[in-house]
Amino acid sequence: MGNCLKCFQSSSSSSAAPTLPTSQSLPNALQNLNANNSCQAATSIGNCYDIVQSNANDRPRETDELLSNRTPLKPANNCDTKRNSFKSLGLLNGSAPTMSDIITTAVKESMEVSPQALNKLFEIYRDPDEEDMILTDGIERLCLDLNYQPDEFAILVLAWCLDASQMCRFTRTEFIDGLHKMRADSIESIRLRLEHTIEMLKVDSEMFKQLYRFTFRFGLEPDQRVLSLDMAIDLWKLVFTVQTPDLFSNWVNFLDKHPNIRRIPKDTWNMYLNFTEQCDIDNYDDTEAWPSLFDDFVEYEKNRALEMATVHDDDNNNDDPLQCHVKAGGDMRHVS
Repeated sequence: MGNCLKCFQSSSSSSAAPTLPTSQSLPNALQNLNANNSCQAATSIGNCYDIVQSNANDRPRETDELLSNRTPLKPANNCDTKRNSFKSLGLLNGSAPTMSDIITTAVKESMEVSPQALNKLFEIYRDPDEEDMILTDGIERLCLDLNYQPDEFAILVLAWCLDASQMCRFTRTEFIDGLHKMRADSIESIRLRLEHTIEMLKVDSEMFKQLYRFTFRFGLEPDQRVLSLDMAIDLWKLVFTVQTPDLFSNWVNFLDKHPNIRRIPKDTWNMYLNFTEQCDIDNYDDTEAWPSLFDDFVEYEKNRALEMATVHDDDNNNDDPLQCHVKAGGDMRHVS
């Protein structure tokens, strides 16, 4: 997939948030998950996944040192934020290192996935010059068949589901193994899994945190450890499609007005999610272990608020006839 968000975008300015199913469309099975990571059969819609945790210990785990235990972001569309039904996902404290451990733990699928169907599906979108790759053209065709635009949130979720290593590319292993863990071997079943995953992301902050962290790695150029500012802003806008922080537009405006800010490192990216959960501009404590960029943002916001208040007071004085008369009289005395 190249390493450019443009490969995923038809136009960043024209992208719109995807139309997502309502919370009522969640399967009843998701509401009955028990604390032992066991699964209830969902016979009405057949939308469950197998529990797959064989590779949970094979990958390095990211720590939760940068994340708070405070109230999570409010999901979009006023979704129910009760998370009792998601306790069995094993997400607390970031204990699930990859998307596959999250999604495949959700519910159990009674229908077997066909390896032949998965390989056939891969061949449909495979690049003609690359035996084991789906590249930009193939991804665009896949998006079209799924009825999504390449720059929609759902496609980021799909890349997360496949544990894609970089943008604008799915390897054969990522595509086939990822879909197998999703229990999806057709366009229809892929779209259904994505819809249900998006619904879960709306109501489970720990699950969203895993997607958020994946997004940083996904946007990196090969052999790079930081995101360019333009890429970081585009990815922030994309990943916050379903739940947007209150001060996010102010944050983007601050970054745009400071051209000296050129890169976003991993710690800043990870801590920004925590920052949005507990940031209080008026009571911000700059002695805490925040990146200096956050200190600058808070100072910028306070100064901007002070300037706006000053302008507002001046406008009110100009609208007061008595104040205008006194001011005019003072000017005349000064002239004489």
